Amino acid sequence: MNAHAQAIARFADAMPVRADGRSGVMLRFQPKRSRHALVPIEDWADLGPELSIPAVCGAGKVLRVLRAARIAAPRDPLALLGREECAARLLSRAVGTTLRVAFRRRSRLRFVAWTERGVETVSDVAEVREHEDAYLVLRRGGRFPVRFERNSVIRQRRDLETWYEVLAIERA
Repeated sequence: MNAHAQAIARFADAMPVRADGRSGVMLRFQPKRSRHALVPIEDWADLGPELSIPAVCGAGKVLRVLRAARIAAPRDPLALLGREECAARLLSRAVGTTLRVAFRRRSRLRFVAWTERGVETVSDVAEVREHEDAYLVLRRGGRFPVRFERNSVIRQRRDLETWYEVLAIERA
């Protein structure tokens, strides 16, 4: 396994989710011992509903858990797309399996400003520069920066969302 961090974990749960036009399962792993964290590692396995790169990657995550738990996978793995309930039922048989999980910590910064026009949110922030007259919000991916005049900002806040992205799953 070639990854940033590894942990021996117990597969704890697979919760089916269908919302906002997407479907998939939230995978939860409970580390047995780790110097990184003993909090559950959660990862999203996108299952479509249509055939797409994220959906194929999500089906791959489901199949890796099933393979590590020695549970027979469906003959056609793409049949899982758009069928989060079916995937969760299959994965429920793997609950309790001890796995080696490779993961990396991910984060996303968001800038929220309360202005005279209302609440404005800027996602995927790389950096916030504070100047005497303005906040300059630099965004990831080379997108144009957003400027908030200080005299129009009533209140501002930076939100940091962190999660673990599972990179590999193997039988321990």
